[in-house]
Amino acid sequence: MKRQNMVKYIGKRILVMIPILVVVLIITFFLSRLMDILPVIRKVGFHLDREELQRLIDVEKKRMGYDLPIYTQLFIYLRNFFTGNWGTSYIIDPDRPVIEFIVSIFPKTIELMIIPMIIVPIIAVKLGVISASNKDKSKDTVIRFLAILGGGFPIFFIANVLQFFVGKTLYEFTAGEFDVEIIYANTPDLFLKGEYYTGFRIIDSMINNDQLYLMDTFTHLVLPTIAMSIASLAGITRQTRSSMLDVLDQDYIRTARAKGVLEKDVINKHGLRNALIPTSNLIIGGITASLLGSLFIETVFVYLGFGYYFVSAVFAGDYLLINGFLVFSAIIIITGNLIADVMYTIIDPRIIYF
Repeated sequence: MKRQNMVKYIGKRILVMIPILVVVLIITFFLSRLMDILPVIRKVGFHLDREELQRLIDVEKKRMGYDLPIYTQLFIYLRNFFTGNWGTSYIIDPDRPVIEFIVSIFPKTIELMIIPMIIVPIIAVKLGVISASNKDKSKDTVIRFLAILGGGFPIFFIANVLQFFVGKTLYEFTAGEFDVEIIYANTPDLFLKGEYYTGFRIIDSMINNDQLYLMDTFTHLVLPTIAMSIASLAGITRQTRSSMLDVLDQDYIRTARAKGVLEKDVINKHGLRNALIPTSNLIIGGITASLLGSLFIETVFVYLGFGYYFVSAVFAGDYLLINGFLVFSAIIIITGNLIADVMYTIIDPRIIYF
């Protein structure tokens, strides 16, 4: 019965996703139209005389459909989206389909975020449990201090500090004789040996047994991964500690202790499962955000992933690419919320959806 209710609930949520996507599409459409001819001018350039510039603008606007009535443009935009035609990039990667562009860069963001997505929740929950179990003791004080320290600094500051420290103090770690890009430049026949078609640099390098390519990938992942992990640990640790403290004050926890249940079983079996309900929302929300890439991390480290090109598209005025990023982000976020609701029933079987 519970399984049937869950299937019906998931079906309802998927149906609700459609009008939400339509609303997102309409909003992004009108916001992009506020740019007017800015993308056109950026492409044709500012160096032309007024008449020639106006002529080229008129040609480009007609090609892009700007000369049509606004409701016709909106209809075409919605039709193209649901038929898989998200348009083509105009400035960042001219004439390349938006979907193809997003698919090509998204694996890089997944590679960057995969370690924080797996390791950070495990470590953060463990730290939160230890902190709550040792309330007001030395362990609790240290963990709270580290959590406040990690959450008190913005992620771009942490990224810049790490970048400066490694670039100045550990120069040989990122340059000098270990600079893979220099090695490739001197021996171009070593670069891109074989087929690189998955988009995941780690997988491609392993398939082709390209150790230099693999080393280059790991080298460029170390600092962004550390920065992302430090920023993510603080929030989950604080939430887990707070939830655990609330749970440990409940009557059923006192009853379990009074019955002589081992303290570790009280914490892990009776307390943690209930404490994870609010924490799981934060964890899944963090994973969802990670899949979209950190704008600050990728921009600071010039890591060419989803977040970096999102920022680049905004500054360049590549409105169709911006629309594609926004809609793709909306799909990921909506899906993440649905997964979070399903996870609630796994963590706490008492939760039933109708």
